[in-house]
Amino acid sequence: MNRKNIYTLFFCLLILGSLGVLSGPAIADVDVLSCSITRVGTDPRFGSFVQLDDQSDVNWIGSRAFYLSSDLGNQGLAVLLTAYSLGETVLVRIAGDASPGSLITIIYINK
Repeated sequence: MNRKNIYTLFFCLLILGSLGVLSGPAIADVDVLSCSITRVGTDPRFGSFVQLDDQSDVNWIGSRAFYLSSDLGNQGLAVLLTAYSLGETVLVRIAGDASPGSLITIIYINK
């Protein structure tokens, strides 16, 4: 290999190595296996929301309010209202770190 090829290879490896360093850490979604529903409602600015209590107290203690992602739409709201009226717990996937106001992306009624 000549000197030009070695410098090109070194430059490419340098760029590839820096991409791994510069990219931030990925934030995983939080799956909560059993939540009781404290309150369900709509906010004209942000859409449907639900106040949940993590039954295991692993992810948070007390109640937190979350918004439904737009992908869930009216079907997601219907699932929440059904679970609330039947007194059932729900499994939810919350985007990010499950901080208050985060988006719920998946909802299932536990049986």
